[in-house]
Amino acid sequence: MKIDRLDPKDTEAHQNELDLRTYYLGTLFDISKDLFGTLDSGSILQNFLLMTMGNFGVVEGFILIINLHSKETVHFVSNGFHGINLAEMENSAKEILLLREYTNPTVEEIKSRELGTLPEEVACAVPFNIDKNSTGMMCLGSKIIDKPYTQDEKKLLITLANTMVIALQNAGAFEEINQLNKDLLEKSQQLEKTVVELQAAMKKVAKYSKHLEQIIAALNVAQEVQQSLLPQQPPKEKRFDIAGSSQYCDETGGDYYDYIELPLRGSNVYAVVVGDVSGHGISSALLMAGVRAYLRGRVTRTGSVAEIITDVNRLVSADTMETGQFMTLFFLVMEAQTGRITWVRAGHDPVLLYSPDEDHFEKLEGAGLPLGVEETWQYRDSTKTIRPGQILVLTTDGVLEAHNKKGEMFGRDRVKEIISRYADLGAEGIRLAIIDAVTAFRGDAQQEDDITLVVLKFL
Repeated sequence: MKIDRLDPKDTEAHQNELDLRTYYLGTLFDISKDLFGTLDSGSILQNFLLMTMGNFGVVEGFILIINLHSKETVHFVSNGFHGINLAEMENSAKEILLLREYTNPTVEEIKSRELGTLPEEVACAVPFNIDKNSTGMMCLGSKIIDKPYTQDEKKLLITLANTMVIALQNAGAFEEINQLNKDLLEKSQQLEKTVVELQAAMKKVAKYSKHLEQIIAALNVAQEVQQSLLPQQPPKEKRFDIAGSSQYCDETGGDYYDYIELPLRGSNVYAVVVGDVSGHGISSALLMAGVRAYLRGRVTRTGSVAEIITDVNRLVSADTMETGQFMTLFFLVMEAQTGRITWVRAGHDPVLLYSPDEDHFEKLEGAGLPLGVEETWQYRDSTKTIRPGQILVLTTDGVLEAHNKKGEMFGRDRVKEIISRYADLGAEGIRLAIIDAVTAFRGDAQQEDDITLVVLKFL
């Protein structure tokens, strides 16, 4: 038997490639860990710039972020430039961002002065979008080894810039939460003053009332915050009719649904999302809010439907590593003009698709673990074309697993029967019919789980 022997040169080349990939992953991990460890935008930018320059062997660099509406600088950090007017450099970079429209992250390697009047020390520029109101650019000088940036290095720079954008979005979200906490503290102080005034007449109940009122106030604020995260109104689209709702069994819960417009994928393209966090209460509500932030941040960048959920799962897994929590999710993207839908099922109940003209049901399925279970899981998407008149129903298990006093479960067959009976109604009518049926079936029995339902009817 003849045994093929590996060429030592090939082995060395493969090892060098493996070492390079390992270094890139380590760089991404180290920078990401540092970015998500702080909630101050200025510190995030300064640390990101210094770490990126250090890992790429660069001695000059700056990051500029501007507001597209006011055209004013939001943040500007620089390092290593000597004998250069930083204000002029900032203004030059601002003019570039305002004149050009960058829809996708990219790396522009500067071989001439095609980007305007930036200093000749600048060798490459990485523009990025944070949200619809702000955009930015990172510029780096030449590497110390004086070699051009490789394609792998450009890809890594884009990935790092995307990571920085998510960190900045998270920092902004936490600033809003901190403001809510300040408002809650003021309300708590007002409540304490009222309780003190009542202590003379109600000494025995004062301490209990104070504690109880603080809890109620906190829960009310948390409930208001969570309700504000859910859609306030459906998309205004003539090609489909959509209605959704969430009913929590506690003041707060882990159920989640959302409608997200996806302009990067074309006009009239939307994502419909339904998710269910394990457990109930404040901890589930916090994870739900985090997943919403990650998801809405990720869809502002390019990538397939499967890549979006894979990236979100990686972030969720980092959050739930110590808690053991997870979240099932059904993420569906629909193109209103063509009727094409693409979806990823991350451990969630399959979606029901009903065709009234055939009186036929089918399930939109797909393999995939819940978010937060396996950090390295690679999700796959599925596609289908929907016809006018067909109906999609997305639920959490609070609908299917509702119990009455006899211990009987509502089940999928009852849901199908209601959809078939009320298929001529609009989406809101079908939603109300299902909710009313679940409520009547449960009777006096306690609601055991959050109930979320989204009905989508194609016109």
